[in-house]
Amino acid sequence: MNHGRHRAPFAILSGIFKHSDGIPMKNRCLRPLLLLLLLSFAAWPVGAQAEDTPTEPKTLRLEARPVSRPIPPPPPSFLDSGGDDYHIGRQDLLEIKVFDVDELDQTVRVADDGAITMPLLGRLVVAGLTKSELEGLIARLLEQGYVRDPQVTVFIKEFESKKVAVSGAVKKPGTYAMLGRKTLLEMISAAGGLDAGMGDKIVIFRRDENENSERLEVDLERLVYAADPALNLVVAPSDIIYVPAIEKVRIFVTGAVKNPDLYEVPRSEPVTVLKAITLAGGTTDRAAQKRIQIMRTNDDGSRLTLEVNLRHVKRGKTEDPILKADDIVLVPEGFF
Repeated sequence: MNHGRHRAPFAILSGIFKHSDGIPMKNRCLRPLLLLLLLSFAAWPVGAQAEDTPTEPKTLRLEARPVSRPIPPPPPSFLDSGGDDYHIGRQDLLEIKVFDVDELDQTVRVADDGAITMPLLGRLVVAGLTKSELEGLIARLLEQGYVRDPQVTVFIKEFESKKVAVSGAVKKPGTYAMLGRKTLLEMISAAGGLDAGMGDKIVIFRRDENENSERLEVDLERLVYAADPALNLVVAPSDIIYVPAIEKVRIFVTGAVKNPDLYEVPRSEPVTVLKAITLAGGTTDRAAQKRIQIMRTNDDGSRLTLEVNLRHVKRGKTEDPILKADDIVLVPEGFF
């Protein structure tokens, strides 16, 4: 930095003050003004020096912010495109395409003998092959004398060979594709879940390798309520899952009761005369409780009438009879 230009004003003022004793008194009043000018010049080099001083580079501040990483989509399931884990079976619907050879593109269903028919290649047995294996087989056969470096794609449009029937006390009974490994509860869930009228067991009808029929029973209470994993069996293709509904019997209660009607009760829970009248809301004030009648139709069509003293039943003096299906309980009115 050149300091010579900053010393010049001091030299001039210094000379003025040195010779100020020889000037008249009236001119000495200029001293305060000169002193003020001196002070301003004294501050000037500092400002000039500040202007020449290079500024320090600003520090870049980085804020740590959480970066939302996009969650990668799950890999496409082989169930959606007929992946390598799936073995083609009878009645499966296949879509076969050969790149740039539209004449060979076709949609074909696997016959019951496990074979399909393709242009140029004729009959091919495809049952038991995976999608990749079938693609390689078709490509090798075409490359032998028809297409150079063929690009073959196989898409399984319908998985007919891997279906399971779910029927009985479920909300949506029907036939469902068993894509991949499925358990008993998963197939029942696919059928909408269990219905309110379900029984106490699930029956699976299955055919073994020799086409012999097999019956498997699963305790529904242990499977669902006790959550026993050993009973959540792996389902096999062509299984029939049957959820029996509760077997109910009909009981008619009429006469001097508060709610005369037809009542359906589970067969597994025996219904007595007292219980049937209780279901009907109990007797009215005009009921003749000593003359309750049970009207029953036997298997041969004959009719039988039994009388029950309800008061004795309530007091434990008489056994409470168990009703049979389609029994009619008549509570007559008394005469007062």
